[in-house]
Amino acid sequence: MITTKGKYLYKDGKRFFYLADTCWSGFTSIEMPDWKYYLDTRKREGFNAIQINVLRQYDSTAPIDEREPFPIVYHDDGNYEYDYTKPNQAYFDNAKKMLEEMVKRDMVPVLVLLWGNFVPGTWMNDNKNPFLSRVHKPQIMPYEQLHDYISYVVNTFKEFNPIYFVSGDVGFDDTEDQQPEKTIKYYREVLKVAKEADPDGVFTFHINDKAKTMPEDFLNDTNMYCYQSGHGIANQANAYLVPEKMRKEGYKKPIIDAELCYEGLDKFGAKQPAKYSAYEVREAAWRAVLSGSDAGLGYGSYGIWPWNDNYREGQQMTGFLKPYDWRECLKFRGAKDMGFLKDTVLCYGADGLNPVDSSLLESPTIRAAENSDYLLVYNPVANPIDLSKLNVKDGQCKVVDLQTLRPLEGSIKNGIVAMEPVVEDELIVIKK
Repeated sequence: MITTKGKYLYKDGKRFFYLADTCWSGFTSIEMPDWKYYLDTRKREGFNAIQINVLRQYDSTAPIDEREPFPIVYHDDGNYEYDYTKPNQAYFDNAKKMLEEMVKRDMVPVLVLLWGNFVPGTWMNDNKNPFLSRVHKPQIMPYEQLHDYISYVVNTFKEFNPIYFVSGDVGFDDTEDQQPEKTIKYYREVLKVAKEADPDGVFTFHINDKAKTMPEDFLNDTNMYCYQSGHGIANQANAYLVPEKMRKEGYKKPIIDAELCYEGLDKFGAKQPAKYSAYEVREAAWRAVLSGSDAGLGYGSYGIWPWNDNYREGQQMTGFLKPYDWRECLKFRGAKDMGFLKDTVLCYGADGLNPVDSSLLESPTIRAAENSDYLLVYNPVANPIDLSKLNVKDGQCKVVDLQTLRPLEGSIKNGIVAMEPVVEDELIVIKK
């Protein structure tokens, strides 16, 4: 069972570094043999959690026939409607069987109770949004139905000791495409009912990469803070700016970057077409962890979360972006990088890491954290790096080529770590 204490998560009393893969469409779109193979693969790579949307992911591939959480009516224009008063018992029974497989592998379910398209006032309800015009329209759940739905879902799944994402991809800022008073009303009810049903549960919110604010009662009534550095080029600095800001403001609970840029996804806002590579995923992950988000990370690849299966007849991708087949995604190297990151943090920072003041580093793109025994430095471009303001001693250090995971013997002279034959990024480990 997951608990929290101070800045970190624990499982059965032992430090738990949250490393989740993102599989929003798991319950609607995956056959059991494929689910077992997928879990085995991620388990071997070091993942210990899977992030899943309890309901249908609105911007994913079409579900397997009859795999819907409620009775559904389709319209000629492609839109659909749910009858929220009648949960599909077969759907939730199958979901329980999938979670049983996770528990067998000692993996933690992370369940989104209500994604933003089911809630009024979110950007997903903005009819002017060009992205939404290409996907299914929002399916707002009536407020009066929230209690019965949340109570049913939490009581159905609480035996698996999940972590609960109260929301999915929402923001609470008052902007042109959001009406936070409506959204907050809904999620206050969701959180209240969920905590009544599972008083010992671990709760947090999944917010979007443009979110700047969070209601104070949500911060106080949840166990940790999850954010996303996300998929927009302009917001990639969120990986380190968000945890840095939260810690400066006195937030003392665990912080997790729960949605890094998805490997293989198009870079939103890029001047030229390009996709996020393993390098950009590593860059966001290490910057986040060394800036205060060292409770864990959420990785994703574009093909796993919508569960794109090119061999399934009748599948139709509803968005304008084209995902890889899920089998190809399991070959992406970024997942292995995340496993290495988790092992490294638990090796050198099991008792905690404290971010180094970024003003002491020669560039804000370089991030560092330390404890009484080690200093860890992430260098996104493997040039010589000046750490003289940190009073490091001359001598030897460990340098890891993060592209190849090859360890090298580095050297420090006059506070400067010498340049090694590394093509992309590197991690520097200095024993105090």
